[in-house]
Amino acid sequence: MTKSTKSNSAAGMAPSIKDLPNLSQEEVDLLSKHFEVFSETTNKLVAAQQHLQEQLRVLMEELEKKNRQLESVNQELALKMRESDEVRQFLDRLIDSMQTGLIALDSEGRIAKMNRGACEILGWKKGLPDHFDSIRVPDLSDPIAPVTSSERHAHSGEIRLMKRDGDTVLVRYTAARIETPDAPETDLGDYLFVFEDLSQLRLLEERVRRSDRLTALGELAAGVAHEMRNPLATMRGFLQLLPSEYEDPDFREECSTRLIDEIDRLARLTDDLLELSRPIQPDDRATDLRQLLREVVSEHSETMASEGIQIHDRLEEVPPLPLDRDRLKQVLLNLIINSRQALPNGGNLSVFSGVKRETWGQEDEERDLVFVAIVDDGMGIDPKHMDSLFDPFFTTKDRGTGLGLALCHRIVEEHGGVIRVESSPGKGTSFSLYFPAPSNR
Repeated sequence: MTKSTKSNSAAGMAPSIKDLPNLSQEEVDLLSKHFEVFSETTNKLVAAQQHLQEQLRVLMEELEKKNRQLESVNQELALKMRESDEVRQFLDRLIDSMQTGLIALDSEGRIAKMNRGACEILGWKKGLPDHFDSIRVPDLSDPIAPVTSSERHAHSGEIRLMKRDGDTVLVRYTAARIETPDAPETDLGDYLFVFEDLSQLRLLEERVRRSDRLTALGELAAGVAHEMRNPLATMRGFLQLLPSEYEDPDFREECSTRLIDEIDRLARLTDDLLELSRPIQPDDRATDLRQLLREVVSEHSETMASEGIQIHDRLEEVPPLPLDRDRLKQVLLNLIINSRQALPNGGNLSVFSGVKRETWGQEDEERDLVFVAIVDDGMGIDPKHMDSLFDPFFTTKDRGTGLGLALCHRIVEEHGGVIRVESSPGKGTSFSLYFPAPSNR
């Protein structure tokens, strides 16, 4: 009802009430009052209706706005879903293009996914094994057990896996838990088992080792031939001259001396070769490297003092090691002699022993190492010779077979140690031997 309608009705009603018959003035006044109330109520209803219409209009505009926003959100969500699907497809292609094998496992060891590399390595051209036990060699340890334990650490190693045709393949693997944010500690979660086929790698390594052995054998044969050729040529020359020069007593004396010298040289070469090829079998007897170094230095102390060489030592206590004492003494003796020869005009020779902590082995594990070091301030080693220092028959000396350091290197390595050398021309050289300390230290 509009305002004009309300006004007309009220204006038309008032006169008619007064003209009604049989109504007293009080009844007329009362009826007029009720009409006024009715008119006022009608006006309020009209205002309320208009207010509701305005609210409805506002709500419709808000709804339209929300619909537009929802449509935009839906479009964005659809775009993100497409992008997510593209990313998932890309990751699937990326995983399948890996040469290494990848297997996804649930907490019960059931296989959820195997990439193409894993299928090719294990021979699964069609279908997938249901459980990890299907590819695990029964008699071998479970490689994922350390990951599923309470510690849940990533675990690596080498193991044989069962192929579909029943053969086995040697693999290097890493097993790790797939971490889920906010997952409870009791949730075992899912796991990844990543591995690579070592069969071809082992074949290549064996070929390289065979090639290295043949190369070393060739170098050794060439070195032996060279070392033998010189004394044999000298002996041949004197023997050729012997018939014509036999009556000369000086020649006979020189011939006798030179022949004996060259024969001794060949004998030393033979002894060094036999020593180099003799198997090294470290025994279990405990050897104190500090005491052994002190003993070797003591045996040469008088000679070094007469040569103007001053000895300095800092020998800390070291744990005894299961080493072949005689062979290690041979190494230390050789190194002491090399240091003496590097100090022709005298100088300083220092010896050290102790224990230091360093990374060790292929896995770079930190552990205690027993070391001894022999340091001189002599002429040093030319940098161009450093790479050949431990090669058989390499020497910068006028006399000598060049097998001393090669033998030292082999003895130290056969005992599970390493030999390190540092040198600066004109400043000196340091030879250090390192051996793993006993694990119970």
